[in-house]
Amino acid sequence: MELKFKFLGKTCWILEIDKKFKIGCNPSFLNKKGEDIRFVGSEDESFKNIKLWLITECSLNHFDEEGAKIIEENARIITRKESGKLLRDKKNSNIDFVEWFKKREIEIKGYKIIIEVIPTYKGGGFLSNPILGKANGYFLTIIDGEGKVKRIYITADTIYAENIIKNLIYYPIDLMIANIGRIKNSYFSDDKTMDLVMLNSFIRTLNPENVITIFSKGEAARKEMKKYIDIIEVGEEKDI
Repeated sequence: MELKFKFLGKTCWILEIDKKFKIGCNPSFLNKKGEDIRFVGSEDESFKNIKLWLITECSLNHFDEEGAKIIEENARIITRKESGKLLRDKKNSNIDFVEWFKKREIEIKGYKIIIEVIPTYKGGGFLSNPILGKANGYFLTIIDGEGKVKRIYITADTIYAENIIKNLIYYPIDLMIANIGRIKNSYFSDDKTMDLVMLNSFIRTLNPENVITIFSKGEAARKEMKKYIDIIEVGEEKDI
């Protein structure tokens, strides 16, 4: 089974399956000023033939009204109920509001896709403990007509937590798509997602065959992060 990954900025990406259909995640294109910041060329072919959209949370960096507009009418949407306010114009039959630990099974062009919602945990500021976050991680099992299987773990914005690992530890993982928010762990940080130490803990524990690291901060922060780890660039494609 051939997979092709393309990063479109912020936390938005697409994954093409055997050149037959695409899975997309987190269509979000507006900055805090309401300006459209999608990179030139992304509006052409990238968003066509996306049959499944995974939305991890309804926040500016993950889903917005411009993102909702590019979702094709026949696409299936898996998300949380908080996203409903931006999906009023979509067909309700295509939208599943799914909570932690729940599963959905769908079929797209002869492929069976099992979507399991994995919990996320958010860090806080000074000396806070991890708290439950209103976001979904996802674990996909994609099975083609010949029985070939690919398993993909999408972390969403989360810190490392044992309650996540225990849901995944028994599965071989072909691809982990990880969101990074911090270079170094700090109790004073307001960031709500993992740092490099946490990423390494995920990798060491789950042993994924491939890892794609997404870092959605500004250019200065990206430059600093690239000193430590390979992060995917906006517009970059990877064959898996």
